[in-house]
Amino acid sequence: MLRIEGLCAGYGEIQVLTDVKLDVGRGEIVAIVGANGAGKSTLLRTIMGSLAARRGTVRFEDASISGLPAHRIAERGIRLVPEGRRVFPNLSVEENLLTGMYLAPRAESARRLQRVFALFPVLAERRRQLASTLSGGQQQMLALGRALVGEPKLLMLDEPSLGLAPKAVEEIFLTLAELRGVDSGILLVEQNARKALALADRGYVLEQGRVALEGRASDLGSDESVINAYLGGNA
Repeated sequence: MLRIEGLCAGYGEIQVLTDVKLDVGRGEIVAIVGANGAGKSTLLRTIMGSLAARRGTVRFEDASISGLPAHRIAERGIRLVPEGRRVFPNLSVEENLLTGMYLAPRAESARRLQRVFALFPVLAERRRQLASTLSGGQQQMLALGRALVGEPKLLMLDEPSLGLAPKAVEEIFLTLAELRGVDSGILLVEQNARKALALADRGYVLEQGRVALEGRASDLGSDESVINAYLGGNA
């Protein structure tokens, strides 16, 4: 579904990513883990087109998306749930969700809303409430729901557990497990490496902008030498 080869990217004179190679297959959950500053968020921004690659290729469903603007990449079926949630605070829950359906036929709106409300009943209860009044966990559910109403082929998440209470983290990860499907894929950047690797099918460890290790998530997550060498020991 997604194939990246030789990807280099950065900001100004600073190169963050160097020769990154990565792929995501249909139905897979793939985790990207690594220490702070390893380049995880930069990788997602480059895939999404909000940061231009300096070199390398990004292909999605056998077509190059390198150099396309973010809205064209979204049209291809890729959605990013950014770090920090970034919901529209002065819009209601339902209005936030509707912004995620700007590409969908109007007749689809009710069905797509109901799917998200089934996944997150608390959002249905608060559909008229301003997003700014929600808890952090509820805002993360809303950000995820806003991506899901677009029915993405590839869902990318940047640090979905950041700043959330343990109960909210559990709810988010249970939902991600439910979303594992035959035709869609999930690319997950997550500070909680153990939790991410427990959920994922495969994993990549980034270190200073390079892929240091890759393999089955269960193998990476159970290898204490990997945790200690690349993820800070307590990840």
